[in-house]
Amino acid sequence: MIRVLRVEAIPVPFRLTEGYRIAGHTYTSAENIVVKVDTSDGRTGFGCAAPAPEVTGEAPADALRALLDQLIPLLRMSDAGDPAGFARRAPEAAPAAPAARAACEMALLDLVGLRARVPLVRVLGIKRDRLPTSITLGIDEPGSTLERAKRQVAAGFRILKLKVGENWEEDVKTVRLLRQALGAGVLLRADANQGYSEEAARRFLAGLPPGSLELLEQPTAASDLQALRRLADEFELPIMADESVLGALDARRLVEARVADMVNIKLMKSGGIGEAMEIARVTQAAGIGAMIGCMDESRIGIAAALHFALAAANVERADLDGHLDLADDVASGGVLIADGHVLPLLDRDGLGVSVNL
Repeated sequence: MIRVLRVEAIPVPFRLTEGYRIAGHTYTSAENIVVKVDTSDGRTGFGCAAPAPEVTGEAPADALRALLDQLIPLLRMSDAGDPAGFARRAPEAAPAAPAARAACEMALLDLVGLRARVPLVRVLGIKRDRLPTSITLGIDEPGSTLERAKRQVAAGFRILKLKVGENWEEDVKTVRLLRQALGAGVLLRADANQGYSEEAARRFLAGLPPGSLELLEQPTAASDLQALRRLADEFELPIMADESVLGALDARRLVEARVADMVNIKLMKSGGIGEAMEIARVTQAAGIGAMIGCMDESRIGIAAALHFALAAANVERADLDGHLDLADDVASGGVLIADGHVLPLLDRDGLGVSVNL
């Protein structure tokens, strides 16, 4: 047994270099909690929680409380060499804190890779070594959005994720403008973050020229699965579920009801890589595509999400840009973005991050 000698939960507030707006929320900062685990074999592993009430159901204060009161005591009683064992017990200890649970499991998996002297994705079973990633454009007036889009395309990104959901008519105008200005070589996705009513989503979808978008993510309320199903049945454009799917149980419900064409998997929603793998297995068996997503989070969390995605056969899309807007990340390394693709650092062990705390 590898003993856990010390655990720290360190709140880290981040300033965003370029804030953004989504349906119902404006973001100018982000708060993460870094989990640092020291073990009896002389190693240190890191994890990261990026809680958000509207997505994970926990505020940063809730996640920190769960770590201090439930999860750190559980870690101290756990075998650091058995992340799966910890992950099985963690939901009972802190059922309402998936981001906090993800951070703990992440640190243990980082340690597994360090101990094996290989990148974590080698332990998980590498299927590919990179994924094309989107980069997000917040809600803004069309001209500003276009300027931001051109800047990201010039930086090498070929997939843009456009936030929509506040005004379907303005959203259609913005999509048309981007599609005309950027040409067929740039892929556009739209994410409504539950902002539309079912009728507004229908009008938005009906107003799009054919071929404008690759997909529409979470157009309506997470709890209204039948609205998602009706939209998916009525329109050819694939509908992706995000906030509707937290863990594997939600994924099974989605599959059984044939609610959506795709699912966005986020470690912060699922509670960690183990549960994310189960979501991937459930959706793959049903022929439903998957994307790895993220919050505004340190490279620690982004690296963990990427290692998972590269080991999950049906995760063929990525939206892993959450670290790019952090003005003062405490971590370096972990991931590399080149030519619009996100890559792990395969010459480094574990998550491949260096943390300055």
